[in-house]
Amino acid sequence: MPNSTHHTSLDQLNAVNSHDFVTIYSPKTTADVATLINILQYNRDYFIEQIALRGVLLFRGFSPSNPTEFHDIITQGLGLEPWNAFNTQNMPAMVGSWMRKYTENLLGAGDYRRYLEKNTVQLGPVESSVQGPHTEGGIRSERSRYIALCCFEPAPHLAETGMVDLHQVYKELPETTRQKYHKAWNRFYYITGRKVHVLDKMLLAKSPFTVITRKDGFAHLALPPCPMVCSVPETGDLCLQPWAFAKNTNDTAHASAVANFTGRGEILKDSTADGMNLTWELCDDKGQSIAWSASEQREMFDRIFERAFLMAWQKGDIALVDNIRIGHWRMNGEQGNRKLVQIQANAFNADLYQAQIPPNLPLQREASF
Repeated sequence: MPNSTHHTSLDQLNAVNSHDFVTIYSPKTTADVATLINILQYNRDYFIEQIALRGVLLFRGFSPSNPTEFHDIITQGLGLEPWNAFNTQNMPAMVGSWMRKYTENLLGAGDYRRYLEKNTVQLGPVESSVQGPHTEGGIRSERSRYIALCCFEPAPHLAETGMVDLHQVYKELPETTRQKYHKAWNRFYYITGRKVHVLDKMLLAKSPFTVITRKDGFAHLALPPCPMVCSVPETGDLCLQPWAFAKNTNDTAHASAVANFTGRGEILKDSTADGMNLTWELCDDKGQSIAWSASEQREMFDRIFERAFLMAWQKGDIALVDNIRIGHWRMNGEQGNRKLVQIQANAFNADLYQAQIPPNLPLQREASF
């Protein structure tokens, strides 16, 4: 049972299930960071269980004043271990920011984000576009299990974070599509945005990419396949695992966003997906390509965007998100002084939870994982 003392009791919090997968916790009386950390410390098992069952926990009204306090809430309070899929070497903030910018220059474009310290990142600026849905770091099997977000300053207009329960999306797909996806693997590969040189090759040698240099000096950068569908460890719920920053899916994702998010002004194509020469395809467990039509892609994006919850941020909001169950993306809007900071936490290997249900078994068996 949770500790019931005055400084650590769950009774100090109001809890409201504001959406199918979002629970908002707010203070009844004391609204400071130290109180929140104490409550989280003494009820860690409860909150970790809730994130698996719900998907998103939003703490509103505690308002950390700086990224250090946010970091303390996640590490000291919840006891999570920062693990950034794009900085697995734990490089210092300055080096991490330089590497991020360098890599995105090599790939041709990117959603540039700045490292405030090696595990805390300020997310990129808002555009007049809707990003493709994704799990953070979902381009590889090695990714973070959780992402934590803190809003230090909301946008002046729109720029919500779209979120969706990827298990519900998977369940609502036609049976034949589920059968196809649950045994498929995502495969991603880039063509560099410029010719590679000696320094590029030295840095890429330490990366997860397989590098194939072409005669024209450009290079193919391929990543090992990762599951299209994997299960939430605590529940066994099967979830799609998209990473929609690919050029070959961008037209379809954009058309779906325009159709589903009306009344928001002009929605342009996502510049990151449009600028990088990244291909997202499906393959089987032997590496053989699986046909994936534009209509199948559109069906997936429509199901995701139709079920979207748009997180309208308030200053001081802290969200803990299950990065396997919940997909997310940035909506269009105005940047203003918007400052949204992210911490990725707890290393996760999607390969270990790849869907293994034989295609002829009913979907109800998924809970037996």
